[in-house]
Amino acid sequence: MSLSVLRLHHSTLRPSLIRRLTQCRNYSSKPPDYAFAFDIDGVLLRGRTPLPGATKSLRKLQDNHVPFILLTNGGGKHESERTAELSRLLDVPITEDMFIQSHTPFKGLVGRYNSVLAVGGEEVGEGEGWKNDKIGKSGEGGVREVAERYGFKSVHTPHTLLHHHPEIWPFGCPQLHNNLHHPSSPEHPHHHPPPLSPIDAILVFNDPRHWGPTLHVIIDLLLSARGELGTYSTTNGVEVPGKGKYQNNNQPDVWWSNNDLWWQGEYHLPRLGQGGFRAAVEGVWSKITDGEELRATTIGKPFKETYAYAESVLNNLLKKDMGEQARVKRVYMVGDNPRSDIMGANGYGWYSLLLETGVFNRDREGGEAALKDDMKPRQILKNVEKAVDFGMSKGGTS
Repeated sequence: MSLSVLRLHHSTLRPSLIRRLTQCRNYSSKPPDYAFAFDIDGVLLRGRTPLPGATKSLRKLQDNHVPFILLTNGGGKHESERTAELSRLLDVPITEDMFIQSHTPFKGLVGRYNSVLAVGGEEVGEGEGWKNDKIGKSGEGGVREVAERYGFKSVHTPHTLLHHHPEIWPFGCPQLHNNLHHPSSPEHPHHHPPPLSPIDAILVFNDPRHWGPTLHVIIDLLLSARGELGTYSTTNGVEVPGKGKYQNNNQPDVWWSNNDLWWQGEYHLPRLGQGGFRAAVEGVWSKITDGEELRATTIGKPFKETYAYAESVLNNLLKKDMGEQARVKRVYMVGDNPRSDIMGANGYGWYSLLLETGVFNRDREGGEAALKDDMKPRQILKNVEKAVDFGMSKGGTS
């Protein structure tokens, strides 16, 4: 799997960023043997606002020819859209080959599944919730577009299923049913929804904005026969040799793109992330099935496969500029979340740097002393600028 390079359009970038894309740099005679991987939320940005020192630090690395990537458990947008947005927000050129989000590996599933449910992101027009009168371009339509651009042929979202079957979620306001059933046209009382192809896989790209209806759609599909929405498998609760009592009748596979319980947004306290939604789904599933475990696959940080892929990307970046013999000796992982950034870095042999600008807080939940051994960083630093200065001073030496 490879990432294509984003072509940045001058019309969308600040003049200072254009200059940085075209200027020549004085490279050190000795190729760097180290690299950086940065989380985004709580490290470089808080919401859409750059954290102090973020832009300066990334520019310093580029000026000194030190490779870096942005490695995030965030998602919900296509890589090209997200890197263009990050380039504008940070005023630093970020290309697709410098960017890995949690669902990027879903590209590798295209040949395996025909029809998928893509979950996550805004479910209607951004900022308007269920009251918007159309399916939003940057909402779940965006997640659907991401899946289609990855190459999936038949893509559905909870929103599109509710559009055709609003009775699935009976707890919304009248606007919910009206707007979902006919988002941009008068009501048609005799409307008959088109037949729905069986769902082969549930791919959770990002945190869903409306947990209730999304959870219900997922549970319905997991209890269905062969992924056919609106059916109920006759083998639910029946022990099938080698398959268990549930998920034994060709129900869709479940893929979580990350397991982050918390993430740092603009609010001063961390917010529940995809890991929180996963816990909700698993809790309901356990109650329904009398304690059966939900079988699913999880990728993203802190899992080793993600770090192995990220290191290969960093080596490719270094080789592109320094030749085929160049190789990264040490990777500094700069993150704010001990459960994902730090645990993953420690488990893969990277040098972990934990910041105090995001999820981690010394004064909350026991601080550093309460961290389990696999979540303890090599260093705790105030901000990203301190982390970059520390890493550059150490380089790739042991």
